[in-house]
Amino acid sequence: MIDEIKPDNLKVSVKSMKPIDNELKFMLRLSNQAKQALHYISDVRTTHYDPQSKTLTLCLSDDGREVIPGVMSKLPEFRYIDPESDTEIELRIPNKIVKLSRSAPPGELAFETSKISEAEKVVVELAWADVPYYKDTRDLKDDKRLPAARWQQHKATTSKSFRHRGPKKSK
Repeated sequence: MIDEIKPDNLKVSVKSMKPIDNELKFMLRLSNQAKQALHYISDVRTTHYDPQSKTLTLCLSDDGREVIPGVMSKLPEFRYIDPESDTEIELRIPNKIVKLSRSAPPGELAFETSKISEAEKVVVELAWADVPYYKDTRDLKDDKRLPAARWQQHKATTSKSFRHRGPKKSK
């Protein structure tokens, strides 16, 4: 008999964040507390950075994303974690984000660059389910969510604060 799956059966934590060249490398630790394998999205699907609060959010989930007609959609990378075990996954993201500016004058195109390497807090949201991903064959034309968002049963969330050290002082 398989135990009931609970929303907190899969836990995620940020083990480390290190700048490497033009990237940030994150090590995440996952802990499966269920008595069966759990399946999760293992790649970053969206990245949000708030320069005011210096908070970086990494979403390993398609939750909230919608199908854009005429645009090819790539499925996330799915992995599984064995029952009652731990594993680590590595994420690498660029150390800056360039996006369209919302403060540009009408009719003009401008960009904003945010150095996410200055983040002082990271939030990670990881989608998971107790079943492997499979293509849904139901007629869901009115459902605007991406297929992985329909598959997702739960989301593990964690956050970690980092203190930036200033330059080393010579003696």
